[in-house]
Parts: sequence; C-alpha cells; structure tokens
Amino acid sequence: MAGLQALKDEITAANVKFMDAFKAQDGKAIAALYTEDCKVMPTGSDVVVGREGCAGVFQSVMTAGAKELLLEIKEVGPLNQTDYCFERSEYTFFKAEKQVMDKGKYVVIWRKVAGTWYLYTDIFNSNLQS
Repeated sequence: MAGLQALKDEITAANVKFMDAFKAQDGKAIAALYTEDCKVMPTGSDVVVGREGCAGVFQSVMTAGAKELLLEIKEVGPLNQTDYCFERSEYTFFKAEKQVMDKGKYVVIWRKVAGTWYLYTDIFNSNLQS
C-alpha cells in the first residue's frame, strides 16, 4: 500500500505542474509534461498525436477563455508493467473569477521515462450538455 501512496503522490505532483502551466497560459509547458508520442483525445475531436498537437489542444481551450484548471484525482493504480500507471480523475476549467467554463472527467495512462512520469494517453470528456 505504501507503493500505491507513493505513486499517487508522484502523479499529484505532476498534476500540480500541469495546473501551474495552465494558469500561466503556457501550452508548450503543458505539452512538455506529455511523452513525445502522446495521444490526446479531447471531447468532440479526433485523436491528436505528439506534443505539438497537444499544445494546440490546450492552447485552444485557453483561447476560448479558460484561465485556470483544477484536476481532482479519484483513483491511481499501477498497470502490469512498472513503467505504466493509470489515473481516473475529474477536471474543471474556470474562466476569470472562478466562473466554471467546463467540468468533466478523464483517464490518463502515464508512462515513466528516465525516472519521470509523463502523460502518454489522455482522454477527457465534458459533463456539460452542448
């Protein structure tokens, strides 16, 4: 169980970096948290592959008015290999003054590269009706 808590702590720390980069409105810094060959599957879109496309996904959310992001971990666990794990969580995008812009859920497969966890596959969907 101590190993599971350590894993959750590492993913939480990575998510803090993600939220900080989002608050700084820095799509490239967000993309740097993903593997080079990442796959991002946003609501209502085709699969986006690679860091450049990933930066574009989040930059478009920022351009649409999102100023801040809250990530709330619900579950983290290991996969069959020691260099992969999963995260199931919820997100909230905020406009200025903490006005909710979007709220939803996501699943990430994380991959450890040279001792650091990176987002490898990320799928997220909105809970809000369009």
